[in-house]
Amino acid sequence: MAVQSRDEDLRPVRLYQFEGRDVWQEGDEHARLRGYFPLSPGTPGAGDVSGEDLMMVCIELEPGNYLPTHRDSNEELLHVTTGTVEATVGKTTMELTAGEMTLVPVDVPHSIRNVGSGTAHVLGIFPNDELTSTFEKPLEPFGTAVLTIGPDADTE
Repeated sequence: MAVQSRDEDLRPVRLYQFEGRDVWQEGDEHARLRGYFPLSPGTPGAGDVSGEDLMMVCIELEPGNYLPTHRDSNEELLHVTTGTVEATVGKTTMELTAGEMTLVPVDVPHSIRNVGSGTAHVLGIFPNDELTSTFEKPLEPFGTAVLTIGPDADTE
């Protein structure tokens, strides 16, 4: 896949056009989400536009489902675009609705649960083009609790 260079004309990327990857933890029917990285070419469900100094993950959560607790190697801005979620960042739990956001500091445990009645969409925006996320339990279909995304990561 050809990656758009900075010398080319920029073009729009439709966030919800990609087929996300289903992710889950064994033994917990609600630790389940769909995610994709539209600005990280080479990752599952990605486009061909790349950020030089940023990364974004799009997370889709069905009612009652959640993104399990994990720590990220970068600071993260969580922005809810659809629905209502409960975000736990460190020891603080807050409700966020569409149009609201919160900041997650580097290496602080956090999770997101859909507490609304419809599908929730959350953008995670990172100030780097590489990310390592460490979960408390392995995520499937990856079979590991440590996931690295970025230009030098093995994403297969």
